[in-house]
Amino acid sequence: MEVLDPEQNNAFRDHYLDVPFDLSRVLFIATANWMDPIPEPLRDRMEIIELPATREKRSLHIAHKYLIPKQAKEHGLKVGEQIDFKPTKGCANHPQLHS
Repeated sequence: MEVLDPEQNNAFRDHYLDVPFDLSRVLFIATANWMDPIPEPLRDRMEIIELPATREKRSLHIAHKYLIPKQAKEHGLKVGEQIDFKPTKGCANHPQLHS
C-alpha cells in the first residue's frame, strides 16, 4: 500500500533487494475480472475504469476464434455440426457450451 501513497512512494525501499526506489512518477496499471477480492483500502487509491460491454464482446470473440476451435479439434468435434456455442437465454454474461 505504501507504493500507492504519494507521501511515502518517493522513498520506497525494496526489502528483498534492499534498494531504494522513487516511485512518485510511476503509473501502476492493473486489470481484474471482479472487484470483490480487491481490498477496500486499495480500491480507495485506484482510479477504476469499467469496460463491461467491451470485455464481454472481446471474451466471446476470443472464445469463438481461438478457444472453441482448439478444444473441438483436440476432442475430434466439428464446430457448428456437433457443438454450438451461444449464450444461455437470460444469462448473457455466462455463455455455455451446448451439444
